[in-house]
Amino acid sequence: MNTRLQFGKELQKRVTERQDIVQIGRWIFTIFFNWPNSQDKDFLNLLLHLSTMEEGPEFAFTYEELNQIADDLIAGKNVKL
Repeated sequence: MNTRLQFGKELQKRVTERQDIVQIGRWIFTIFFNWPNSQDKDFLNLLLHLSTMEEGPEFAFTYEELNQIADDLIAGKNVKL
């Protein structure tokens, strides 16, 4: 996975399937850790922020929030949290 669009589509798929939020957070951390473009600081910051969901429910985003983030990424928007 190497584009925001691909990430957005995969995130949307996981949200639609109602994957466990903690597992989504773990998956996002893996994406963050392996992201090939370290120059995209805004996106890396988004990934890092979202990956904290693996730490517990107090850091979780709702499925609706995650779906909106995915929609924005698919639409090519720059997501600010």
